[in-house]
Amino acid sequence: MIRITLLIIMLALVLPLSANDAEPGAYEQQLLSTLEDMQQARLDQAMERTRQFVTQHPTSKLGQLLYADQLMAMAGALPEIGHGIRSDPKLKDLTFELRQRFNASQSAADPGQMPGNLIQLAHNQPYALLFDQSQSRLYVFRNQQGSPVAEADFFFSIGQQGTGKQKSGDKKTPVGVYHVTRYIDGDELPDLYGEGAFPVNYPNVWDIRMQRTGGGIWLHGTPSWTYNRAPWSSDGCMVVSNDDFKAVERYIDPTLHTPVIVADQVEWIDPDQWQQQRKELLQTLSRWVDDRKNNQHDAYIDHYSRDEFNADGRDFRAWEGHQRWVNRNKQDVQIEYNNLAIYRYPGEHNLALMHYDQVYQSNILNIDSAKELYWRKQGDAWKIVYEGVREYANADDAQVEN
Repeated sequence: MIRITLLIIMLALVLPLSANDAEPGAYEQQLLSTLEDMQQARLDQAMERTRQFVTQHPTSKLGQLLYADQLMAMAGALPEIGHGIRSDPKLKDLTFELRQRFNASQSAADPGQMPGNLIQLAHNQPYALLFDQSQSRLYVFRNQQGSPVAEADFFFSIGQQGTGKQKSGDKKTPVGVYHVTRYIDGDELPDLYGEGAFPVNYPNVWDIRMQRTGGGIWLHGTPSWTYNRAPWSSDGCMVVSNDDFKAVERYIDPTLHTPVIVADQVEWIDPDQWQQQRKELLQTLSRWVDDRKNNQHDAYIDHYSRDEFNADGRDFRAWEGHQRWVNRNKQDVQIEYNNLAIYRYPGEHNLALMHYDQVYQSNILNIDSAKELYWRKQGDAWKIVYEGVREYANADDAQVEN
């Protein structure tokens, strides 16, 4: 019976392709419904459901796995899903994927909870993507007056060596806050990337500060010979099935630089805690802006970390002296900001990132800029550790880490 199981799964690699018109969410629901039938020993119903599933999704290795396991169950030889193929590491990936999908269906966040990484969304960004690498789950959030509202979620795959990318070629997926830089149509790409790709701006300024290297991190689709890739199977990119790519695509606008937050694990917090964090960070920003407008040098520089601050290569001491000199004759300072986004930075202790568009006017300088501020909470106060102009130029994605 084990030989039969292996044969059926290997057939998934050579079965002819067929059109798939099912809704993206239906694929996962069909899998989980079949699994429930098997767990409840409704074998005839499970077998019929699985036959329909593998006909509709002939390149789904999970579908072939469940079909093979049902044949074993009919022979009375199946103590658990995937038992007959336990010795093959590649096929073990299938049981891990099934477990990830099942766990996501059973342990979905309470609808009343909020994603701790998304504190405020910019008004000009209708959606944000949040990746939970530990759960193999991509969450889409809709912007409702600056607050994130859950819209959809999808299974996705990450790097073969897991999370926390540090250098080129380490086969890890980065952790951080990024944005989409452009869209590449699938017709312009090898089959490996499926329906298309959205490069993101890894390495960002924080990655560079942490001396992380590499590039070419994309969100992309899946090759035609398989429905989706195993949970840990890319060279660093985030990979979804082609059906899901087409679904996610409608939430992404490269011209608006859709935010992409990639976390080791998403922290879900209650609304009161989320509101308190939001209020605290908004007040922090407001006090900093007021001290800049009032040209109160000592109060202004007190918002910066003397230990960690860096801006354009200047440490705190060099920067403070420069600021004292350039601000000595400034008058009538006016500052306006809009399109504010605030993120609790994943993978870092008490680090927050603010993006916003700023209009700065004074008697000697008038400038519009896209600003970014990194804040670290030190004791009871938030201090700026990096200040700069946000760049929307493409990261180097010529050598994609697929």
